[in-house]
Amino acid sequence: MAAAQKMISAAGTGQRSFQEAIAWGLIEACINIWRRDKHRVRFLPGPFIFLMVDGVEDQTARGMSGLTETEAGERLAKYGPNRITRPGEVSFLGIVAEEITEPMILLLLFVGAVYSFWGKLEDALTIFVVIVLLVLAEVWNEYRAKKAIASLSKMAAPRTRVVREGRVGEIRTEDVVPGDVLVLGQGTRVAADARLAVSYSIQADESALTGESFPEYKRAGDGIFAGTVVVSGEGKAEVEATGKNTRLGRLSATARAIKPPKTPLQKAMKSLAGSLVFVALFFSITIPLLGYLRGQPLREMILTGLALAFAVIPEELPIIITMVLGLGAYQLSKENFLVKKLKAAEVLGDATVILTDKTGTITENRMRVADVFPAGNAVLGAALDSMTDISLSPTDRAIAEKAHESGLTARGEVLRERSFDPELKTRALLRRMPGGLELLLTGAPEQVLKSSSVPRPDIDRAIADDASKGRRVVAVARKTVAEADKDRPFQELEKGMDVVGIAGIEDPPRPGVKRTIETASGAGIRTIMVTGDHPKTAAYIAGEVGIPAERVVTGAQMSQMPDDELRRVVEDVSVFARTTPEDKYRLVKALRANGEVVAVTGDGINDTLALKGADIGISMGIKGTDVAREAADVVLADDNYVTISHGIFQGRKFFDNLKKGLKYYLSVKTALVLVFLVPVLLSLPMPLAPIQIILLELFMDLAASAGFVAEPAERSIYEPERKKKLFDRGMVLGIALSGLSLFAAVFGAFYYALYRGYPVAEAQTFAFAAWIIGHIFLAFVSRSAREPLISLGPLTNRVMDAWAIAAFAFLCAVVFTPLGTLIKATGLSPSQVLLIAAFAFVAIFWQEAVKILKYGPARAPVKKTAPAYDKQ
Repeated sequence: MAAAQKMISAAGTGQRSFQEAIAWGLIEACINIWRRDKHRVRFLPGPFIFLMVDGVEDQTARGMSGLTETEAGERLAKYGPNRITRPGEVSFLGIVAEEITEPMILLLLFVGAVYSFWGKLEDALTIFVVIVLLVLAEVWNEYRAKKAIASLSKMAAPRTRVVREGRVGEIRTEDVVPGDVLVLGQGTRVAADARLAVSYSIQADESALTGESFPEYKRAGDGIFAGTVVVSGEGKAEVEATGKNTRLGRLSATARAIKPPKTPLQKAMKSLAGSLVFVALFFSITIPLLGYLRGQPLREMILTGLALAFAVIPEELPIIITMVLGLGAYQLSKENFLVKKLKAAEVLGDATVILTDKTGTITENRMRVADVFPAGNAVLGAALDSMTDISLSPTDRAIAEKAHESGLTARGEVLRERSFDPELKTRALLRRMPGGLELLLTGAPEQVLKSSSVPRPDIDRAIADDASKGRRVVAVARKTVAEADKDRPFQELEKGMDVVGIAGIEDPPRPGVKRTIETASGAGIRTIMVTGDHPKTAAYIAGEVGIPAERVVTGAQMSQMPDDELRRVVEDVSVFARTTPEDKYRLVKALRANGEVVAVTGDGINDTLALKGADIGISMGIKGTDVAREAADVVLADDNYVTISHGIFQGRKFFDNLKKGLKYYLSVKTALVLVFLVPVLLSLPMPLAPIQIILLELFMDLAASAGFVAEPAERSIYEPERKKKLFDRGMVLGIALSGLSLFAAVFGAFYYALYRGYPVAEAQTFAFAAWIIGHIFLAFVSRSAREPLISLGPLTNRVMDAWAIAAFAFLCAVVFTPLGTLIKATGLSPSQVLLIAAFAFVAIFWQEAVKILKYGPARAPVKKTAPAYDKQ
């Protein structure tokens, strides 16, 4: 700039031709503009200077085809991923390091050390081998759970629209690189620091950086920064900095990866485990002490107490929850139901109401223009002029495709835009046409008609006809604007409009939605449709999919209702039309005040209140804005109502399986305490050697944490009346009865052996075999509290089947080979094993007889994929 000023000064001392004077005058004018408003001017190489004017693209912007994939890959390698903090990696070795410092493992190592001093070398080696196996089992369970949870965040990772190789597409936000062209729209979370090349009235919320709560108006040439949100307008921007090099990155230089918070259920289980620790320690001290006082050897009692403490303390409770919810949520996420927050998986099955959008969720979101009134190209031409080249909504695409089929193209240059307003239900655009400035207004017909003072009964009749056929109706109006009025607010300009006509757009219901709504209704889950469309359109689509539509309430009617009246209305009305995001939020609050558990869908920037206020916030993955996806607990990758219903039923399955796993786990802990307490009270020998106790823990934990995760859904997930409390009276009674049953199986076999005069070591082997067989039987019986095993199918849970085979094979190796001597066991004959199995069968399988008598005989098992989920 200094050089240019010197040239101007030098030129002023001599004579200049007329052309030179003009040229230098332009340069001087540019310098003055640059001084006053630097962001409005861009100096480019060559003989031309292009001014960047709002809504008008410069020569570079018109040819912004973006990077090639090769260039993007090279820049990603050079600048690194577009992220501020590095996410914590889930490492198998890292979990090993964590696990070996856990108190329970340290206790085991202490037991091994004591064995080394007090026992034989082979005993010490055996117990250390067992310790290694236990650590590997614990690590593998935790690794699977944490890996699944880490995968959830990757699946739901934010995505950004960019131009690459001349095409607009979505990429992962962390793959954005300097030089990428960002496509910005209302609700976009800006992915990186960039400079606007095109701005159609963009306003950005920069409160994340500046603390200012008012949006900042952004013109072409302005900077727009990572972490800010586009609250209105559209545009394109070229990325200048990514990751830690952005303003947000520099502000967050000290930030570290944040550990995900524990869910309420995880906290509750950790608290319960902490309480049960004291109970376990009490028995782990009391039982050996009583044994010693009654003549048992001191060393054996100390080792027994240490082994009991390890086996009885319920340290696995939190990991069982993480396994069931984490692996379940991961499986759901592979089926287009992306669970972002683990707490959502906890409450999924409790949902009693689905508050859903219509367009793209209940309908296919495959829009086509079915009717235009008045006939001809005037309506399509005006509608095409009313959108920018960046407009990508399904409605805009449908109109643009129909207009292009008719050979129409948009005319003039966009000067500024008012984004679609959910309250006004319209969008406005100002264009510079060859004949002057023209304002175009498009949106809900009744709102567009209000902008005109001329009644249009012909259009009113056409609207009613299209709406009664379930079509989305869009009206368009236009008017000429004087040059002097171009900067006036839109609300002042949107008067005296000339209504051009309407377009009727068809969007049929998705296949399978009607059947799914019926299934959900039968299961006690109500579906309420909330839409911005015409009441007649809403009623037609609702009737097509089985949602009661005898009464439709509009947003205008809702605004007249106090909260108490709305609470009564929402109990009976299932269709709400011409609603705003604020109306949706009021519906969520009314439903929750009525005691409902609400799952709500949302896609717009203004839906965040409803998404955060609901029990389960579900954002649309295809048409949802970045802000909506961030606020939601779940992202629906296919925007399909069927997937929502499927997710809720799977949530019920998660709850059931969690309950089964916890019931089994606490039952075997209860049985283990009784197995040692009763013999001590009866002055009998200890029924298990210390090393045998430690081995039992290996199989118990695997069954509870892995076996029940894979349990298929029961028929009860489709029933309307369900118990939602985890530790209800039935659960506590079930734990007690199952614990007593397993105790009876083990103690019965042990006492039988002592009664027959068998040596203590052989009697302990009887007890050990009875425990292995008994806790296998109990695991299968615990697969359902209501359905008999023959109804479920004994071979439908392959993980549990594999665990049972492995446990029984291990028992055979212990009692039929010399391997048993390593764990203080003696050999048994096949007839003795069959006798022990008979004891266990009688003691445990009585529960199956009760199920058959109480709930009926066997029925066909539930299919893996219920018919209601069929999306074809």
